[in-house]
Amino acid sequence: MPASFTSYEVTLVDGSSLLMRTLGSRLVFESSAERKYDVTLLKLKNSRVVKNFQTGGKNFDVDLISFMDEDTLYNVVISYEAYGMTVNNGDNLIFRNGNAIYFWRSENYEYNLGTTKELWTDDKSLKECLEPQNDIEADDPVIRGYAERIVKGAADDWEKVFRIYKFISSDMAYDKAQVKASAAGYQDSAIEVIRSGKAICEGFCNAFVALCRAQGIPAVVEFGIGFSDYNELTTRKPGHGDYADHAWAAVYLGGKWRFVDPTYDMARFLQEEKDVTTYNDSTKYYLLPLESFSNDHRIMDADTRHGVPVAGYCGTNHNGARFEITRDGVCHISGSGSLQLPAGITGFHTVVFEQDSHITEIGADCFRDCDLITVVILPDSVRQIKNSAFNTCEDLHYVRIPDNVDFIGEKAFIGCDELSYIKIPDSCSSIGKYAFEYCPRLYISVPSKLSDFAKDYDMKPMKTEVR
Repeated sequence: MPASFTSYEVTLVDGSSLLMRTLGSRLVFESSAERKYDVTLLKLKNSRVVKNFQTGGKNFDVDLISFMDEDTLYNVVISYEAYGMTVNNGDNLIFRNGNAIYFWRSENYEYNLGTTKELWTDDKSLKECLEPQNDIEADDPVIRGYAERIVKGAADDWEKVFRIYKFISSDMAYDKAQVKASAAGYQDSAIEVIRSGKAICEGFCNAFVALCRAQGIPAVVEFGIGFSDYNELTTRKPGHGDYADHAWAAVYLGGKWRFVDPTYDMARFLQEEKDVTTYNDSTKYYLLPLESFSNDHRIMDADTRHGVPVAGYCGTNHNGARFEITRDGVCHISGSGSLQLPAGITGFHTVVFEQDSHITEIGADCFRDCDLITVVILPDSVRQIKNSAFNTCEDLHYVRIPDNVDFIGEKAFIGCDELSYIKIPDSCSSIGKYAFEYCPRLYISVPSKLSDFAKDYDMKPMKTEVR
């Protein structure tokens, strides 16, 4: 039998709760507030409606087993009235085993229990989740003005966050045209997104988080893997080679961190400049508990200003390089040899090479997806920067490359769309393919022997200076 839950609690959009339990062949509901509910059973693989129930009150149950096949995943969608509209909660996956039903427990769940530990709830950490960050301009007058307009008349924080979410998921559009045009280099600051009314996943979350913070509600952007393909959702297991391909957010309400994904609830899709396809509004991925959110989301890290204290060796052997991440979000590097941070270690905003360190190589994928780092000063001991070493470090503005570096690998800085200046030293004899592709703001200075480094780029640096 697959791993399972027998119960978990769903938070409704107004802050009330709905505890769901499996009891033999029945699904039992215990509501904190009396209201009417529609309960829809869908076969997950094709989203086909199998059965619909109308029920209500505070405690009720539905018998589902006669409508379910063995070893098949089903989704239970709960619809109800709140704030004058019909809203829904989804992603509640169940399966039948013999004469009983169970909630499906994704293998992502155990993984996510570890990665959500950085969502702290002490006063200092929550205060940090109210501050402005790169692309999250929570203190900007534009953001504050939009936030005030969106939440005007809201009764409490629950309604404020719901209105902000609906503004993102219903009024904005997913920019498919931009995705087709370029895989990176997409400008997605909260102000840019709100003014244009279009974005892709990270942009929506930057806007959501900025608007929440402008209202004094802690929120963070999170990164990881989003699953939409049925086979991948049911078979793909966490692995060391995984890298983030999706963004969503977490918001602190009612004394807990809760997960939202406006992209998965997006109602409008921009195919071309003015060609918009509109679907029904949805709140299926709003305020989900970790149990159900893990069904199709693998959480890899959150853009918190604090760091989760952790330390260890990070080189090719246990006598070489070491790292230590401290509470203040600083990654301290010591030791010698090749530097290779473990996969998923991205929760820091500053890199410090200790004075007695002797790092000679920045290893492949070393700082990949470290979205918070802005400046890196590599020590003079570094000779090589390997493949994808700084791949998709989206907030990275500047890297100091030492005069003795002789090799920069493939895709070393690809997708660093904030990178502003790089000087390649004369000692460098090779720049790998696409090392600086999708760096639209970059002014790069190269020796004449490397003048054709960008000949195959779809998106070249803003300015190339040949010395």
